[in-house]
Amino acid sequence: MHRRLYLATLVVLQIALIGWISPPLAQALRFETAPGLAPGGWPAMLQLLATAATIVGTSVALAFPALALARHRRSGPPRFLGLPRWATTLASCAIAAMCAAFVALALVPMLPVDARMTAALIARPIAAGGLALAAAGVLCAELLRRSVAPAREIAGNRIMPGRTEVTHPQELRTHGA
Repeated sequence: MHRRLYLATLVVLQIALIGWISPPLAQALRFETAPGLAPGGWPAMLQLLATAATIVGTSVALAFPALALARHRRSGPPRFLGLPRWATTLASCAIAAMCAAFVALALVPMLPVDARMTAALIARPIAAGGLALAAAGVLCAELLRRSVAPAREIAGNRIMPGRTEVTHPQELRTHGA
């Protein structure tokens, strides 16, 4: 159950990053990088290279939940066993808080007029905090993941009881003949 909740957390976090964080981030990047304003020659080439690096880095940063989800889908349940429980719990609870805040924001038009502003002022920071804590929880979980060997590997590496005979080199031979 906890693994499925964490995988759902990754999906919801990816959707939230794309839908809520990328639009203002794209505007900020457009303003900060100011492509095409450098004079011609090497400065223009350096500016183009820096802008490309910014876009690639931002894309990877925004796609880390999808990358983690792909790794979990490929490796299966053993990958989840190595994740710190506190980090996955933090991510799942934060996503739940964020979703509750978005539901509250969706219900604002149905509230009495005097309660609308209060609900909006409370729900927006909860949604932002939930998104930030979910991202932090997923990052901590994936970065602090311990390597856990699959059960079939553990079974295959078990030392079998009995005597091991050495046959080579001759001077170390343990078998009497």
